[in-house]
Amino acid sequence: MAKIIGLMMILMTTLVFAEEKTGISPDFLPNQPLQVTADKMVVHQEASMMEFVGNVRAVQDNALLLADLIKIFLDPSQPATENTSDTSRIKQIVALDNVEYTAGDRQAFADKAVYTAADEILVLTGKNVRLLTGTSWVSGTRITLLRKQDRVMVESDGQNRVQALFNPEDKPADQ
Repeated sequence: MAKIIGLMMILMTTLVFAEEKTGISPDFLPNQPLQVTADKMVVHQEASMMEFVGNVRAVQDNALLLADLIKIFLDPSQPATENTSDTSRIKQIVALDNVEYTAGDRQAFADKAVYTAADEILVLTGKNVRLLTGTSWVSGTRITLLRKQDRVMVESDGQNRVQALFNPEDKPADQ
């Protein structure tokens, strides 16, 4: 039992402290440029939202987000700046369908991902949501990464249970 708890702690440490251990941020960086490419872009001024449709690829620093659709919601109370790489106005990013997220050795797969900048929470949902670090993984129907609280919650829908594989060879980067 102690070995299982130890392995769980290794995975959770790797998942939650990826930025401190590897220097790669697992979340949105408001001071870094965000480059988005897609088949189509639609701007909804009244909703302060940009919608990217078809083969969407969003890159920021060493993080990559792929999806069929990504919506970026801006905070209308924040003044626009002349700096086109200023991403501090982004309040929420929603990715839908075939969502893949990669940052360092961390990968996530989901049907939907919602990142809220103010509270630094990433919620992944779908039929089989997976979060991988190295060869270790957890899966469920909802994975919530609470960055400010250094916590990860994995939930099931009541029909399919949460599953996890903890590989002892996957250790935090500084060990």
